[in-house]
Amino acid sequence: MTRGVRLSSLTVGAFRGIGEVLEFDLRAPLTLVFAPNGTGKTTMCEAAEWLLTGQVDRLKDKKDFDAEVLRSKFTGLEHKPHVAANVRVGGKAYQLSRIAEGSQSPAAFEIDGLMVPQRPNDLLALLAPAAAANEAHHLTAISLRQRWLKGTRFLSAEALAALVDTDDETIERRTQVFADLLGIRHLLDAERQFEKYAAELSSRLRAKVQLTQQRSAEADAIEKELKRSTSPTTTAASAIGEAAQAEVLLEPTAADMPPSDAPFPDRLEALTALQRRGRHENERRRNALSAVEVRRTSRTALEQAVAAAKATELKLDAELAEMGKNGQAAAAKVAASESERQSVTAASQALAAAGDRLARRGAAMLSIIHRAPVFDPVPVTLGALRAGLPETGWTIDARAERRALLTALSAGLEQADREAERLRLLDVEREAASGATVSETAFAALRAEAADAERLAATANQQRDAAAAPLSRLQSAARDLLAHDHGHAASSCPVCAHDWQTADALRNAIAAALSTIPELANQAEAVAQAAMEAARMATEKLTTAQAANARLATLDRERAALADAAERRALSLQSAGLPASVSAGELGLQRLRLDIADALAALDEEIAIARPMVPVDTAQLLPEQAPLSDLVERVLAQIGARDHVLQLHLAGLARDSEDATTLRDRLRAEYAGIQQRLRDCREQLAAKGSELAELQALWDVAAPEQTWSEAAFAELKTELKNEQDKFARAEAHIEAARAAWTAEARRAQLVSLRAAIEPALEQQTRMTARIAAATRAQAMFQDTYTTISKRQVQDLAKVVNPLFARMHANRVYDRINLGEDSEFLHWLAHAGDAQLDPGKDFSQGQRQDLALALFLARARSLGGTFFLDEPVAHLDDLNRVGLLDILRATVLEESRSVNLVITTSSRALARHLIEKFAGIDSVETAEGSVRPLSVIELDGNSRSGVELKNIYPLS
Repeated sequence: MTRGVRLSSLTVGAFRGIGEVLEFDLRAPLTLVFAPNGTGKTTMCEAAEWLLTGQVDRLKDKKDFDAEVLRSKFTGLEHKPHVAANVRVGGKAYQLSRIAEGSQSPAAFEIDGLMVPQRPNDLLALLAPAAAANEAHHLTAISLRQRWLKGTRFLSAEALAALVDTDDETIERRTQVFADLLGIRHLLDAERQFEKYAAELSSRLRAKVQLTQQRSAEADAIEKELKRSTSPTTTAASAIGEAAQAEVLLEPTAADMPPSDAPFPDRLEALTALQRRGRHENERRRNALSAVEVRRTSRTALEQAVAAAKATELKLDAELAEMGKNGQAAAAKVAASESERQSVTAASQALAAAGDRLARRGAAMLSIIHRAPVFDPVPVTLGALRAGLPETGWTIDARAERRALLTALSAGLEQADREAERLRLLDVEREAASGATVSETAFAALRAEAADAERLAATANQQRDAAAAPLSRLQSAARDLLAHDHGHAASSCPVCAHDWQTADALRNAIAAALSTIPELANQAEAVAQAAMEAARMATEKLTTAQAANARLATLDRERAALADAAERRALSLQSAGLPASVSAGELGLQRLRLDIADALAALDEEIAIARPMVPVDTAQLLPEQAPLSDLVERVLAQIGARDHVLQLHLAGLARDSEDATTLRDRLRAEYAGIQQRLRDCREQLAAKGSELAELQALWDVAAPEQTWSEAAFAELKTELKNEQDKFARAEAHIEAARAAWTAEARRAQLVSLRAAIEPALEQQTRMTARIAAATRAQAMFQDTYTTISKRQVQDLAKVVNPLFARMHANRVYDRINLGEDSEFLHWLAHAGDAQLDPGKDFSQGQRQDLALALFLARARSLGGTFFLDEPVAHLDDLNRVGLLDILRATVLEESRSVNLVITTSSRALARHLIEKFAGIDSVETAEGSVRPLSVIELDGNSRSGVELKNIYPLS
């Protein structure tokens, strides 16, 4: 029967770094998975751990495990992590699979083609029955069996360290690992449970003892306090009497006190609050009265100062208002003077600008008149100019339209010369072209001749094509017949001998026919070519006649267009009142007349603008009788005279503005002085008024709604002193009542404490007995666990020593022994008389040798499948050779019960293992006879995909 849990195959898909489905064949007693780092070796081990335990210990979040961490980062959400394996437990084969559903990881057995879900505790009880007692709670059993499977079936770097390290942080882990190894984890758990029970009960006992001691000390303290500070007469009745006396003094209202049936402490607290409020109010009034007493002698002087300041304020307000009115009037006068001065200045500037424009317009007009010979004789006065130039009466738009017309006519005169020359040339060309034209009758005859020639050519082509096809077929048949041959006499051939007497006679007849065929074809081709040439010549004649007629029509159209343009030009001159023979010079004089009219119109506009700027008697700046010779000088003289008058007016306005400004500034200075005096008066009034108001406020606090007087002050002082004494007496009664009531409550508390201490002492006695029983049970389980485990570990040490000696090629230590008594799990190495601690004195490679020896010894004792992830990381070459020998011996001796799965990234290790097992043909296993070694190579990565190849043995 197979011992332990043995996996003969493992299928992994969509699991962390393995995306595509990979199937690992694990039937061989030793399976080596070789791959570079980051390919998926550790993922394969974690997939097996998840299949068996339902979790991956390395990926747990504290105590929780979420199956979502198993999902591949490079596959779609529709691909769920899944692992399946052929498992053999106790000689019975199972098909076990597990699929990640959200955060859960349900497992199932395949039975008769159906997947039967398995509860976690049932599956773990089948895989690890000895890891937990049958009576254990199912949650506890699940945790124990998961840890046992992880610790006994999977060897990682952390597990290697836990088998050897002896520091305080890992000793508990080592204890658990060896308890799982030896199958006595339930004894260890029972011992720890009793230890935990005794510790928790001891903690509770200490808390109860401490509470009892506190109560006893508190009772003793209360008893001493009562003996020292109170008398037997201090009772609840005396407390009520003292409270009644305080209530008489305080005279509370119904709203100040609780209901009559309220507890006494509530009534006492209400009296205390009432007394404190009254005392606080009395103290506040006495403090205010003390402040009034200190400053009462200055009250009369303050009242007189405030009254005088108010009278001064009223007087200054009146003076300030009068001064403000005067100042506003002076400022208004200054503003009016300044506004008038600015207006006159603007008028002077506008007049000067108008004079400049009039002078420029007049000079421009005179320049045009003298430069162009428009008038003969030249007008002497402005009126004569208007009479001789009717264009001045036109509108601006009419003159602009006339100027545009004259410009167009000038351009038309130049175009007319070119068009006349073109007409002459057209007449010559037309005379030449008219000789080449044909009449309509001749043109119709040419058209009919071309059509007949084309029809004859088409007919000749059709006849040639019709004759060529049968002739070609006849030539082809004759050539085939000439090529005809046979192996017997020609007279017996149905073709050659038919009607020809002999074959030679047939051939001669065919040759004669062939010689006549080319002559027929050539005759037909010559007829067709002659017809096509005649059609071409007729078409050319027709095309030439068409081109000559079209040329003549084009020349006629161009000549008609030029004639129309000349006629339109003559009409334009006639509409403009100009003779048809007008010259370009005459048109230029007409434009100059328009320029003079525009200049005179501009001068009239400027006169209209400047006329309001001069006095009425000189409003006609340029009369009609004004001579043109001194036109500019006349305008400048009249403008200069008006400007002189304006400058004299400006000088007078400047003097008036200066006087008004001086008066305004003086009034402003006087206004500022009155303002300052009024500000000082108000500041003094505010200061004295504030001081008087503060004194009055203090009096209002001390004596609300009472008018100030010396008699009222003395009466209030006496009243507040009596009230202070009353509150002091009430406080004394309240404190006496509180002390009496507190003493009575302390007596009741003392009785309660004494009554509660006795049951607590009895409970402590029972808890002490339970702790002693739990301690005895813990010691009993510890002795049993130590005795059994020490005996089994000694047996394990017998296997560890030869394994360690063979693996550690550089021999330093003679043997590996156990520690003494309770330290039996503390491995010790002996080298002669020296004793060494592996956890401190071994090198990393030596510690790994020892850990591997322990794990392999455990594997040989348990049986089943074991996963070793990178177990040779720190071994040198000689130690690796020793490990290979151990593996070879384990496979040969335990092939039926032990199945090892080793991962490595070392190609050299893979090669050495193949060489080590090359001479072994096959061994017997639970699955039958197989080769002892299987080497699987993984290639790729989680992103691009991982591929699996079985590289040994080659199938």
